Amino acid sequence: MTVFIPKNAYLTIVAACVRFANKRIIKDDWLEVSGIFIGRNEGDDVHITKAYPIMHQKLDKDAVIDQYKWSDEDYEALSIIDDEAFSNNEFTIGWWHSHPGFKIMMSHIDIKTTLSYQTNNPLAISLVFNPERLAKQIELPEKKGDPEKQLEGDPGFKIFRLDDVNKGIQASYHTVDFVVNGFDTNEQLAMLTQKFIIDITNMFPKDNMLKNYETLTNNRINELNSLIQGTDEYMNTLMRKGESSRAYEVLENQTRDIKKFVAETQKKIEAIRRFMEYLEYKERAIIIPSVETILAEWDEIVGRLDKTLKEIAKKY
Repeated sequence: MTVFIPKNAYLTIVAACVRFANKRIIKDDWLEVSGIFIGRNEGDDVHITKAYPIMHQKLDKDAVIDQYKWSDEDYEALSIIDDEAFSNNEFTIGWWHSHPGFKIMMSHIDIKTTLSYQTNNPLAISLVFNPERLAKQIELPEKKGDPEKQLEGDPGFKIFRLDDVNKGIQASYHTVDFVVNGFDTNEQLAMLTQKFIIDITNMFPKDNMLKNYETLTNNRINELNSLIQGTDEYMNTLMRKGESSRAYEVLENQTRDIKKFVAETQKKIEAIRRFMEYLEYKERAIIIPSVETILAEWDEIVGRLDKTLKEIAKKY
């Protein structure tokens, strides 16, 4: 049996998990994240099509253990996702969740959850991901006192299946072979995804997402307007000083700098839009339209940038 994972499904898991467990969050506040896989079975192999983030732990400083349960909204999301999958001749083929900063294995709760999937679908899978394993390329020891194991080209996860569902929560489990498509080598996968983790850490916050994106966008818009205004004022100064011979060269340089700034910002804007795919399903209906409204002002200014620069050039 082999599980085939498309690149975007893998990155969805990485992004959703790192959002709640990264260097900007103190380790005691790292939270587990959970979601499902949509796909199909082909013979004994499993082909994943999409990974959906569904929920995360609720941190309770006074609780003995953090709450980890699916809400009515989450179950509603599962129903919608199932219906969409069924219309494409696909179905829920398993689940995934994170163990941020601790060993990749299956707890009794994980076994119980996997049991609910594998009882109905013998090929159902359970993927467990640890962002720290991917970032540091280290496997934690089996027991305290044992050495850590250095890894190379590891994707940060393992996939499990139960050996015998008839044993219920007492069932043992084994690992399953997998292939992550979209990378030339395992080393490339690890290297590129480690860079991706940095982007997620810096630009995909667990809290105040809309405020963060609004601040970033407004700052970029103000800076772009300042560059445009500065160009106009610089050109006006040249004319007053009788240095019109320099006008063409100066305008070319200023335009190049403005377009460089726009290109750099556009990468951030495109990243934000891409990150919307990594939201928990219940967040999407509210956050995505709000983010598009925030980004629309930038799109509008960039859309008329060439016209604005031509108007400046025409003046001088």
